[in-house]
Amino acid sequence: MILLFLSNFFQTAGPRTGFLTIPAYVMVFVVPLLIVSCSDPEPQTLEARVASLLEQNEHEPALELLADADDDHPGVEELRVQVHLAYANYLTHEADHLAMGARMATALRHYRRVAELDPGNSQALTHIELIEGIYDQMGRDIPEGVAE
Repeated sequence: MILLFLSNFFQTAGPRTGFLTIPAYVMVFVVPLLIVSCSDPEPQTLEARVASLLEQNEHEPALELLADADDDHPGVEELRVQVHLAYANYLTHEADHLAMGARMATALRHYRRVAELDPGNSQALTHIELIEGIYDQMGRDIPEGVAE
């Protein structure tokens, strides 16, 4: 009934598509679809936003997002551990755009941050020992500091 009303309301001369004219078809079906598709999606949770950034190897924006997050937000510390660990693993195993020395120093700082946030994290502790051992074997000073 509503479609018939709208069809009669928007009828103009021209080719017809069923019982609606093309302009009516556009007004009835296409315009609402465009409005819905252009509307803002529901805001994502902090966890979803961080996961999305990690999927794209966007570690620094994820860390910035967590730096701005409320410390009382449930799970924020676990997310920080997750992001620092993912970033350190990326630098250690996947990144090829940085020199090895810079990569390992940065990875070491992130592993240390994970160990600071989660003292029992065996993956971080193992990598800290491994990277520091490599620096020792090379006769180089072990980089200091912890990632922010």
